Amino acid sequence: MTTKATNYGKISAARRTLDFIKNQVRQNQIRNAVQLQESLPVSVRRLRVDDIDQVVAIEKEAFSPLWVSSSFKRDIENKRANYLVACFDEEVSPEEILAEIGADQSDPDEDPRPPKLLSRVLGRLGFSSSIEPTTVDDAFNIAGYVSVWYQGEEAHITEIAVKETLRGRGVGELLLIGSLKAAIEYGSKVMTLEARASNFIAHRLYQKYSFKSVGIRKAYYSDNREDAVIMTTNPIDTEEYETLFAGLQTTYETRWGRMDIDEY
Repeated sequence: MTTKATNYGKISAARRTLDFIKNQVRQNQIRNAVQLQESLPVSVRRLRVDDIDQVVAIEKEAFSPLWVSSSFKRDIENKRANYLVACFDEEVSPEEILAEIGADQSDPDEDPRPPKLLSRVLGRLGFSSSIEPTTVDDAFNIAGYVSVWYQGEEAHITEIAVKETLRGRGVGELLLIGSLKAAIEYGSKVMTLEARASNFIAHRLYQKYSFKSVGIRKAYYSDNREDAVIMTTNPIDTEEYETLFAGLQTTYETRWGRMDIDEY
């Protein structure tokens, strides 16, 4: 009994340490990032098999390594599921993508940097220690993704995430617009989602598209046991919503200078 309690205590301590280090890393990244309020050269399209590794990396960055990953590969052809990605334009070079995400382009002839404490902790816990691409060969071309499941008359956003260093550039809203377009075309009457209780920026974005708080899921997020706010739209199959949605798309395009949704 003592051994089990000790092991549990060690695991809990390791998780708390991991959470603390991740928060410190994220705060440093945010403080050091240059907040460019310019649109990114990205467009929305359907998920492809080649995108999955990148999407999983963004998923783990957004929801923690302890998050149970979605079955992207298994469900990519599922007619009741829809996975969309925000992808950099083909003409954007890997070097330009690395510059956008703020990765360190070190000289390949230099000695590699010693592993960060977070990397060592992740490794000991059996998780991938890769947080950011560091070379042109590792460059991402996926900026974010959204997954939607259709359940009866409801379209449910199960996950929506943007690479951390690319947030605040209109990518999340573009993915939301793409998912709403897909849901309306599918014939859904409402859209629902969960958002962290503390994520007021996301709440404001969703409220703009008529999402309203309808409940709470206690301790929903595995990384810190944070509650999730359940949000649901007004009916999206009405002329009233069509007018609202059209106006919001015009506002988005005016704000960011483009709104490219190739497929949904």
